[in-house]
Amino acid sequence: MNGRPCSKVTCHDEAVATLTYDYADSMVVVGPLSTTVEPHGYDLCERHAERLSAPQGWQVVRHVVLGNDF
Repeated sequence: MNGRPCSKVTCHDEAVATLTYDYADSMVVVGPLSTTVEPHGYDLCERHAERLSAPQGWQVVRHVVLGNDF
């Protein structure tokens, strides 16, 4: 394990992605796990990164590294 668990309270899986919000553009951005812990980011396991939904009217942007499934 990389030492960074999923940010979901009851999840103990390893984080593989980082989620951030861009409030000005009503956008949720999910990308590869950041190299450092970001104070305004949320680390997610693969399951939670795949199932992510955004508030109504918001856009979800997913940055993927070739070879990753989320």
